[in-house]
Amino acid sequence: MEKTINYLAFGDSLTVGFGAPEGHGFVSIYRQKLEQLLKVPIHLKPAGKNGATTSQLLQTIELDPQIQRDIREANLITITAGGNDLIQAAIPFFYQGDPAYLKSALQMYESNYKKLIGEIEALRKGVEEPFLIVLVGLYNPLPQVPDAAYWVQRFNLFLRKLEQPHILVVQVYDAFVGQDSRYLSEDAIHPNEIGYEELARQVEKAVSLQHLQQLIQ
Repeated sequence: MEKTINYLAFGDSLTVGFGAPEGHGFVSIYRQKLEQLLKVPIHLKPAGKNGATTSQLLQTIELDPQIQRDIREANLITITAGGNDLIQAAIPFFYQGDPAYLKSALQMYESNYKKLIGEIEALRKGVEEPFLIVLVGLYNPLPQVPDAAYWVQRFNLFLRKLEQPHILVVQVYDAFVGQDSRYLSEDAIHPNEIGYEELARQVEKAVSLQHLQQLIQ
């Protein structure tokens, strides 16, 4: 029987592909790249939600039996999370200039992300199939806000602590610096089609063939 890779794309609007035409988000593009590379069918389960914060994503994993099933069955899981935590804190910060908003958003993000990974690991207990988790870091969604770059990098720095042999972190920050007009859609926050292509390219670059081949052994 031919091997199929079950790909669960979990996360916020970046997973949905908001800002680009249907089928042109990074998930669709990355899936096509994988099929070409591995020559096996990639069965995609899209589970993105526009505006979702890490708190909401964690809650989904804790409470949604369908997502729990998908996690147990997945060989590959990509996660985009944290951008909304940052944006929600940046608004009061922008008006009041108090970095405490961003500091507490960072702490909440770190705590939620650790729990989220813990939940996935717990759901996978006893599952023999190999799996890979790919965590996509943040670009700066608010280049117009002073200090945003500093906080985005703090968020990204934390992600590195989560790396393990089966958990890869993709840093996309540098690829987006200075490319706002090229890579961001009209709302100046979400990527456009070209921006999502760049995201998919960064993921493809970070996830080696060796990692992927383990999934089809």
